[in-house]
Amino acid sequence: MEYYLPVKQLHMFCAYLSAALFVLRLLLDMAGKPGWRLNPVRHLPHINDTLLLTLAFTLLAIGPWQPFAHQWLGFKILLLLGYIVFGIGALKQRLPVPIRILCAVLALAQLAGIFYLARFKPLLFV
Repeated sequence: MEYYLPVKQLHMFCAYLSAALFVLRLLLDMAGKPGWRLNPVRHLPHINDTLLLTLAFTLLAIGPWQPFAHQWLGFKILLLLGYIVFGIGALKQRLPVPIRILCAVLALAQLAGIFYLARFKPLLFV
């Protein structure tokens, strides 16, 4: 339990970085600059997200949270899955622009829900 706070802080940093990198990639696509896809830095979000997920599992192992006992955490995991699906859709160049915009809005809405649940940990179903 002594490592919980540093692991949580690193997890939070990676989560903020992940969100910022996603928004940056969306903005670059909307600005008509898909060159980021050819740059070696394009791998940074994947490395960060792998670290983020590893830290999440570490927090589950050393912390007091249980996905099925704490409703907010289970719902956060469902939102994460939706965020991944819609985030992929938002960044797919083959999809029509209106579909990509819709996917981006849905991904960002789910991301906002994830951050809300992580911050406030509300009781969802009483």
